[in-house]
Amino acid sequence: MTSYLKIIAAMLIWSTWGLIIRWMALPPVVVLFYTSLIGGITVPVVLKIRGDFPHAVLSFRSWHLFAGLAAASILNNITYFYSLGHTTVSNAVFTHYTAPVFVALLAPLLIGERLQRVTLLALPVAAAGMVMIVAAGGGISLGSAHLPGILAGTASGVGYAFVVIFTRRLSQMQQHQKAVILLLWITIAATAPAALSLDYDIGMRSGILLLMTGIFHSTTAPLLYFSALRRVLAQHAAILGYIEPLFAVPLAFLFLAEKPPFIAILGGILILCSGYLIVRSKKSDGEPAAE
Repeated sequence: MTSYLKIIAAMLIWSTWGLIIRWMALPPVVVLFYTSLIGGITVPVVLKIRGDFPHAVLSFRSWHLFAGLAAASILNNITYFYSLGHTTVSNAVFTHYTAPVFVALLAPLLIGERLQRVTLLALPVAAAGMVMIVAAGGGISLGSAHLPGILAGTASGVGYAFVVIFTRRLSQMQQHQKAVILLLWITIAATAPAALSLDYDIGMRSGILLLMTGIFHSTTAPLLYFSALRRVLAQHAAILGYIEPLFAVPLAFLFLAEKPPFIAILGGILILCSGYLIVRSKKSDGEPAAE
């Protein structure tokens, strides 16, 4: 599987988060805790079986990158959840997916990644597609009541951008396995107080879904994504991230009977076109995209 296809596969898995959250009927922090707990156990086991388990997981080598990745991940999650609760879903999604713009601006400064010509073409196409999908969901709502949510959504976009940038750098340094493990363990520690203090019931259906999500969303997808970033530029990975909300549209149609309007379909076509441009660019950081 090529690195680009690994990222697309990870985005396809993560695009089902909305369905999973709705089917479980559990607080998001509870879902995040238990799926991370499952992933925090299964990822080391998988890496050990494959012979890829990193040495000295808790060593202080490149500690600043791991600290930055953890802080960016927590910022991304907390501000995105806050945005969803304090403004419209359209506002939250649109501001969150400003991340590729921040990646394009920051990657050259932070990790010396030269801005690619294909990025200058694919990014506006993908952004236009995202605007159409958001417009189909009700459009952008402005006003003082929405300002806290909009600012939080933008902060989540910045956090997401730093997650991509730090992950790219650690993957280049062959530290991606360690990054996956530490991120899961940090997420477990960060969400445990809230998840274990809330009042909720986990039935058979929710338990099975939590197990499946822990295996696919918190184990398979991160391993695919972090591994792929060894060969895929951060700016390209960020643009391919638009595929995640794109996949959510047909999934909602198939499983929730939410019929997408024509403008959302058109926006999806634009995102697919931008992804095609990235995949067809063939090169990542001077290396062939295929492995």
